[in-house]
Amino acid sequence: MSHSLVIGGTKGLGRVVARKFAGRGDKVSILGRNPSPPSDLESGNVKSFTADISQKEMLLRSLQNVVEAQGKISYCVFLQRYRGQSDDWEGEFHTTLTATRNVVDFLVPHFMDHGDKGIVMVSSIFSKFVGDSQPASYHVMKAGLDQLMRYYAVLLGKKNIRSNGITPFTFLKEESKSFYLQNRPLIDLYQGIIPLQRMGTAEDSADAVEFLCSPRASFLTGQNILVDGGLSLVWPETLARSLKNL
Repeated sequence: MSHSLVIGGTKGLGRVVARKFAGRGDKVSILGRNPSPPSDLESGNVKSFTADISQKEMLLRSLQNVVEAQGKISYCVFLQRYRGQSDDWEGEFHTTLTATRNVVDFLVPHFMDHGDKGIVMVSSIFSKFVGDSQPASYHVMKAGLDQLMRYYAVLLGKKNIRSNGITPFTFLKEESKSFYLQNRPLIDLYQGIIPLQRMGTAEDSADAVEFLCSPRASFLTGQNILVDGGLSLVWPETLARSLKNL
């Protein structure tokens, strides 16, 4: 039986990922600030562990508890997000990069001895593009996360531990679905600019994560999958012309 660890798995995409892992029969460990998982994650072999991942000693204690309670790791997915309201460089750095490094460095000797093993880091379109909805710290740390993913792909390859990432575009999730569905002009805009003519969902991104955390992706490492319905392929001038009907 696989053991999947989800860092930040009680809300949004993390919650859907944890649910998918549990649904396929994995042992699932959720690590985050919340002391217990939502009711829809209480069935199956799911255990929740609490830690402020920016605090190294607390994080390492919780990871030790995960291994002692659930056994060695098959897959680890990073979905943590810094929740500060300002351009907090230190906060973003410790949450996005330092915590990820601390988790991986701790887990390497605690991965399964046999079978498929992997890490998935959930990045952002702002690791490659620039948008005014996020501060400089978010842009830079997500770009750093992509490089950290590639670094571990090379470093851990000899241990047969794969390292990959996904980059979702704006998607519908349980916490924000009503906002988008009640804003018809916004939905129409996304349908107009995305080649697949619909907004993505949390399930779309979770499916990509689940694929990367499976033997079906056993020869994939160091890759980042854009889950954006093809939007990143469209030249900005083409988008601008279509929006202006030129």
